[in-house]
Amino acid sequence: MISDSGRLILAFDVGGTQIKAAVMRGGAIIEQSMGQYEAKSYLAADASIAHFVAIVRDILQRGGLDSEPIDGFGLAFPGPFDYGKGICLIRGLGKFESLYGLHVGKLLEEALHADAALRARLTPQFHIAFENDAALFGLGEASGFNAGEDLRAVCLTVGTGLGSCFLENGKLVKHRPDVPENGWLYKTPYRYGIADEYVSKIGVLRLAMDRGVDIRDRDVRQLADAAFAGSLPEKELFEAFGEQMAVILGPALRRFAPDVIVIGGQISKSGSLFAPSFQAGLASQGLKAQVRISRDTFASTFRGIYDLVQ
Repeated sequence: MISDSGRLILAFDVGGTQIKAAVMRGGAIIEQSMGQYEAKSYLAADASIAHFVAIVRDILQRGGLDSEPIDGFGLAFPGPFDYGKGICLIRGLGKFESLYGLHVGKLLEEALHADAALRARLTPQFHIAFENDAALFGLGEASGFNAGEDLRAVCLTVGTGLGSCFLENGKLVKHRPDVPENGWLYKTPYRYGIADEYVSKIGVLRLAMDRGVDIRDRDVRQLADAAFAGSLPEKELFEAFGEQMAVILGPALRRFAPDVIVIGGQISKSGSLFAPSFQAGLASQGLKAQVRISRDTFASTFRGIYDLVQ
């Protein structure tokens, strides 16, 4: 008999352009199973579900996993999405339009059971679970906090947009007076827009233009490289970005009063350039939270998927 820790969990991090997928056992990614695939989010519903199942077959084959039982399937899926019911609510965003209003979890399960080889491997407790990618990143990070039962944390993913989740004692907090609805900060009003437009890749570039920093043929990565190399305009740009983050997010963060704020996502690679000014800006508002940078957003997200399914 195979122990629960020896059984497999399928894990997908679904984006609009790419899907990162792997098989997990005992909370760890089986390295040889990892793959990156085109999302093909333009496909019709049936074809999209079939594409997901084809990826499942591929990661199992890549991992040399021919017979082990499969306990569950966890997916980090972009929103809007009814994560509890597994229903896609994406419309007008140019991705997964064909899945709008459909019970994606039920369709996936039916498709997996339609494959005789896969059906034979699904355990009686097999189930499919969905959650927002930022929430799963937070759950994965929370497993490594080890800082007491009353720890409050906010996890941010900063990249093409702003993702967030609020946690207390390792559990997601989504509906409480001291937390924005669903734990989402991206809709926080700021100037003539929302936080998503300012605490993100476009936010860095917009701030660079405002400060007269040359961005011709340069993205955030090139700006960060210049800052790390000691160029003063770029160093000051990222410091200003951290200060701006504190101004935008400070009021909502103060209401929750987290002990720690963890920054992940693509722009977190330059986190050491803006985290100090972000923390200082929050401290000036009376919030003494520790700000730290995730060691590995990808690994934390997949650990969160595993914990969600378990």
